[in-house]
Amino acid sequence: MITSIPLRKINVRDNRFRISYPAANEMLLSSIKKVGIIQPVVLLEGPPFTVVTGFRRVEAAKQLGLKKVPAVTVKLGEKEGIFFAIHDNLHRGLNIIEKAHALKKMVTMGFPESEIHEVMALFSLGPHEKILAHLTAVARAEEPLKHFIIEHALSMKTIEYMLWFEKGERKKIMSTLAATRLTESYLREILEMLHLIKIKKGRFVSGVLKYVGNAQELRARLKKIVYPRLSSLENKLEKIRRASALPPALDIRVDPFFEKEYIDITIRAKSEKETRELLGKLDEVLQKGHIRSILELTKGRVR
Repeated sequence: MITSIPLRKINVRDNRFRISYPAANEMLLSSIKKVGIIQPVVLLEGPPFTVVTGFRRVEAAKQLGLKKVPAVTVKLGEKEGIFFAIHDNLHRGLNIIEKAHALKKMVTMGFPESEIHEVMALFSLGPHEKILAHLTAVARAEEPLKHFIIEHALSMKTIEYMLWFEKGERKKIMSTLAATRLTESYLREILEMLHLIKIKKGRFVSGVLKYVGNAQELRARLKKIVYPRLSSLENKLEKIRRASALPPALDIRVDPFFEKEYIDITIRAKSEKETRELLGKLDEVLQKGHIRSILELTKGRVR
């Protein structure tokens, strides 16, 4: 039965069953401001009452100065309560941090492995101990890391890479990349190289992160340290590209690691005339020796 429960009788500090992340939800706040709370919260019998599901609605009610919230009261044990919270939230789709919080609570409460694996399957996660360990580590991690994961929609693989580093090291990495546009592939490559440098030096080298303007710049800087020969080849290739003055519709590509002794030439044309013009440009580049120079790079003959 739905009843109105005064906010003052709800123990908002009791987060035993909370899995929602982040706590703030501007869209929900705006909706409640306009039409009120439509879906009642679920509370353990009290007073004081404990929230099982509906933490964001209770928080929004507090911010809006509401005195009461519609609620359904239930009588559940701790394990039953967290299980209820998980299943009640499944319909909206949980993000990776919420899944981490739920699994960490199950581990802490002593759920059997079989039930934890069942929930992992519901979360579309493989029932592997490694994944569980990584997610429980994320649940215990600092708020800036959780925010970074959500903001950039990081995959489990990239999250694993972030966990290679200590809290202070992650802080420096995230601070450096906060103001730059970042793709996940770039981030993963940067983390791999930072980790290699850490292994080689026996410590985290924060100096490479100083005065970086963007992710591309950091990636290039790290490549010079980790793969000096590869970085040299990339620089030489870029010089040849500039000298060739290739139009956008004509592209010459090499293997990213210069391991394949061939190049890919792509022509994008909309007519026979454009095709002739681009083939003419390609012949010009060929006559000037630029293609020969690129092929020499792929064969390791660097002048």
